[in-house]
Amino acid sequence: METFTKHLQIALLLFDRFTGAEDLLGDVTIKSGLIRGVRKPGTGTFLFENLKPGVQILTVASAPETPYYLPVTIPVTIPAPAALWPAYPDVTLANPGLPLKDPGQTAAYRAQRQLAGLLPTPAYPFTGATLARGRVTSAGVPLANATVLTVGGNEIPYVTGPLGEFVLFFEQAAREPQAVTLRASHAAMPNKDVVVQISRGATVSAEIGM
Repeated sequence: METFTKHLQIALLLFDRFTGAEDLLGDVTIKSGLIRGVRKPGTGTFLFENLKPGVQILTVASAPETPYYLPVTIPVTIPAPAALWPAYPDVTLANPGLPLKDPGQTAAYRAQRQLAGLLPTPAYPFTGATLARGRVTSAGVPLANATVLTVGGNEIPYVTGPLGEFVLFFEQAAREPQAVTLRASHAAMPNKDVVVQISRGATVSAEIGM
C-alpha cells in the first residue's frame, strides 16, 4: 500500500475589502494554470500543495453566478520565503509593533495586503453602505479602463470594465449630505469631473460622460 504525504506550499489569506471580514461572499476561486487552491470553508483562506518552484501567478476570480469581486492576479514565490509562515500576505514583512491594518506598516507588507483585499464590483450585495455608483461613457457608449476616484478623498479608485460601470464606497461619511467630486480619467481623453451629493447610508448615481 502506497503512502502519499502532502505538504502545504503556501496559503493565501484573502479578505473582503468592503467589510474587512475574512469570509468571502459567493464562489471565489484561485488558480495557477490548471491547479486550483483548496478553500477552507467559511473563510478567505486558500491552500496550495502542488505548485512548481519559482514565481507563480495566481489568478483570483468570482464565479459568474456570484460576480461580487474584481479579479486580481497575485505573484507568489515557491517555496515560500518564510518557511515558518508559508502564507500571503507574509506577516514576517510587517512591523510587529504595529497592527497589521495600520497605515504605517512597512511598504512591502502593505503592498501584499492591498492585493489580498478583494474589491467589490457593482454587483456586490452592499448593505447599509454609502455609495457612489454609475457608468463612464464616451459619446454615449460605455467606456472601459477608465479610473474613477474622489478628488481629495481616500476612497479606493475603481477601474471600469466593458460595461463602464463603477462603484465607490465611503467608509466614513458625514451625517449631513456633502458634495463630493468624482473624477474619471482615461489614457485616451481628458479628465472629467462630476459633483455629487452623498448621504450616509445612501446611494447616489452618476453617469460621467467623457
